[in-house]
Amino acid sequence: MRNEPEPGTAAGRTAPPARARSPRPRTMRLAVCAVFFVTGAAFATWASRVPGVQSRLDLSAGELAVALVGLSGGAFAGLPLVGGLVARYGSRRVLCAGMAAYLGALASLPFVPDLVVLTVALAVFACGNTAVDVAMNTQGVLVERAYGRPVLGGFHAMFSLGGIAGATAGGLAASAGVGIRAHFTVTALVLLAVAGTAATALAPEPPRTGGPSRTGPLLALPGPGLWIPGLVAFCALMGEGVVNDWGAVYLKEETGASAGAAGLGYAVFSAGMVVGRLTADRLRARLGTARFTFLCAVVAGTGALIPILDATTTAGFVGYTLLGLGMAAVIPLVFAHAAGLRPGHTGSSIAAVSAVGYIGFLAGPPVIGALAEATTLRWAMLVLPALMAAMAALAPRLHRP
Repeated sequence: MRNEPEPGTAAGRTAPPARARSPRPRTMRLAVCAVFFVTGAAFATWASRVPGVQSRLDLSAGELAVALVGLSGGAFAGLPLVGGLVARYGSRRVLCAGMAAYLGALASLPFVPDLVVLTVALAVFACGNTAVDVAMNTQGVLVERAYGRPVLGGFHAMFSLGGIAGATAGGLAASAGVGIRAHFTVTALVLLAVAGTAATALAPEPPRTGGPSRTGPLLALPGPGLWIPGLVAFCALMGEGVVNDWGAVYLKEETGASAGAAGLGYAVFSAGMVVGRLTADRLRARLGTARFTFLCAVVAGTGALIPILDATTTAGFVGYTLLGLGMAAVIPLVFAHAAGLRPGHTGSSIAAVSAVGYIGFLAGPPVIGALAEATTLRWAMLVLPALMAAMAALAPRLHRP
């Protein structure tokens, strides 16, 4: 007796296996938003309780500075490597592995016995953060492609909101006398649960021509076309590093602000960053990459000049707000631009641009310190408008080849 073919198939052929359905773009967007929020909240948790970790190990300021070398060194060392890993194994796998290392290291920080182990733990923490950073931005670009319009700025806004939430929770925990062991452990578990849930709805990897690549270069370094977005990232991140480390000091020493008002300056800058990132996607879609980058540089440059020309606390707040607004969208913008230049190498492109930018982030604060020592802090802060002017000059070169 002859076997009848399966309904819906050609005789003599078997039906192809059904493919798993990809998450909808909205679901993927919510998942990536959650990952960005978790990443910001985790880092802010550490940053808000640094004094508690320092006190527990009885570290001097110099010893704490040694430990922080592990943080910056681990972050920078991992960038070229992570891009290659994303290219080989995909952003979803790297993100999951990096998140496990990132949150695991966060939970371990209150339990380390001495300075050496703290330095190593911070290096692992930073490497995990770097892996998550590159992978989640790669995911953001994939979601942006699914939408067909800019959405990456909104993801970075979620990172900033996560930072605000983590810092607020850390401050409340410290005020309530909650120990760092309980705080870090509970926070890491909660954030891991959120990230694990989000991981089930991440964007699928794009199909690769010729099958998966396992033999490509492991180190992701800037190639042709990536140096311009890399230099723009350098200017933006150097400026951000300067504001992070010297903004409050400038308000206190040069404008006569009280300690509380000087600390509020960074909050104003952060608020400007959130607003700028929430509005960035629409403006980028309307103006295009080059014109929008130029506009960002003009707004940020104006904000950088105001506190220098008028050394008052009010002028400082106005300037820092404009600085946050102008600088907010630059990093997501250059990431999206770099990914568009090499669509098949999104992760390695983002990592290469990040590596150039991170050099500026590390270099900015000591450069300001050296210039302030040689002149005054007010003169040294002219570096900020100079960086924004360089960014404005580079903006017209951010075009498709």
